[in-house]
Amino acid sequence: MDSATLPSDVTQWFSAFQRQIRFYFRTMRFVGLLGFVTLVSVAAMAVAIVYGSSATSASDYLYGILGNLPTFGIIVGAFIGGDAIAMDSGGTGYFTLVLPVRRLVLLLGRYAAAFLVSFVLLLVFYAFSIFGAAWLFGAGSIPWTDVGVSVGFAALFALATLATAFLFSAFFRSPAVSMVVTILVLFLAFLFIDGLLVLTTVEPWFSLLYAGEIMALVFEGQPHLTSTTLNGPRHLTITTYHPYLWEGVVILLVYLVVSLVLSAVLFQYRELKG
Repeated sequence: MDSATLPSDVTQWFSAFQRQIRFYFRTMRFVGLLGFVTLVSVAAMAVAIVYGSSATSASDYLYGILGNLPTFGIIVGAFIGGDAIAMDSGGTGYFTLVLPVRRLVLLLGRYAAAFLVSFVLLLVFYAFSIFGAAWLFGAGSIPWTDVGVSVGFAALFALATLATAFLFSAFFRSPAVSMVVTILVLFLAFLFIDGLLVLTTVEPWFSLLYAGEIMALVFEGQPHLTSTTLNGPRHLTITTYHPYLWEGVVILLVYLVVSLVLSAVLFQYRELKG
């Protein structure tokens, strides 16, 4: 086929984007995650409404409820992006990569689709959180400017998490193995490391979960880096760190840029095995 007759990069990108969106619906992955996020959101909101909340304001309530968002965001990103590149390793993927389409365009189309799906799921969590705050404290008490900033941080968090998931996916040829490893590393490993470091004085600046705290920290009056020390059982010292807002943004940008570039390089030079 003459190169002049090939679809443009924009057309190819949009085709990859559409195919990936259909993939998430066809495999029921989006529906399953939507059900999960909705169930968790409704449960958290119902507990606060029925049994009362210790929050003293809408900002305080949103700070507390959105503190769980990094964990849910990691889970969503791992399931959405965990096999995005591994699906092309041999088998049916062979028929995709031999087509006259640039791999970078294919990767970016899938990445955009994964981001859209993930961001929609995070917005569902925000919607229920805002509804709960409005129910308890009134719609007029909601700090909409802070909500907008937090949503922007959520978009950056989703981009960084998906880029990291894509990078892990690039190392495996089995979509199933890629998915399992991505979930284990992104969720369990970060959760374990962050939990372990509370017993030390080491700031977990390298953790996605740590950086993701800025989505909730924006609702504090003066978000800043703090270190709270408590006396735990057996005289253990528990130290909790919270990032500056700018610090969280920098960490997420590093994850986004480095992971996405490495994913593109690995995907570009991946060997086909049909």
